[in-house]
Amino acid sequence: MSEEITTAVELLESIGTAVNAISDNLGANRLDRVAFRKCLYDYSDRAASDSRLIDAARQNVRCANRALFLAQAHMELICWLAENNYTISSTSIKWYSWKKLFAKYRLPLLGVSSQTSHLRSRLQSVKNIASQVYTDLDDANIPTVLDSIVKYRKIRGPPVESPPEAIQDLIHRAIIARKQLSQ
Repeated sequence: MSEEITTAVELLESIGTAVNAISDNLGANRLDRVAFRKCLYDYSDRAASDSRLIDAARQNVRCANRALFLAQAHMELICWLAENNYTISSTSIKWYSWKKLFAKYRLPLLGVSSQTSHLRSRLQSVKNIASQVYTDLDDANIPTVLDSIVKYRKIRGPPVESPPEAIQDLIHRAIIARKQLSQ
């Protein structure tokens, strides 16, 4: 990762790759978390497509403000994944030592329903905001190049006045979280 990431497109595409690695690690660790892994794969598909929405939204002020909210929703989800440390590879887990297992691997061994529901709610929030950005772009007649994997609905949201943070601040915070995910 020697090159510096400067745009939301580059960041979210690299995040999609990291999230795929997380899902693969969960499978390699013999932790059968089908619902959780499905949510992670859905997010990794969505991240690259949403990055193109964010990039296209820069052409219109109204769209750009809502795109900043979308970038913030992505950043919150990325930080939550980094905070929960799901990137541990199967070779680094000492299965014979419960103490080591619980210290390194924060995903509960017996039930992940609360983590899965939390991930689903964050993913649903990202989907709703992305659909609102898509609707704003469509209303403003701004062309977008999207993947056929992700489908967007047309959802009208309340008007957005000012963004929560500048895009550079969001990118900087998400880059730090991406580095944590990639370790």
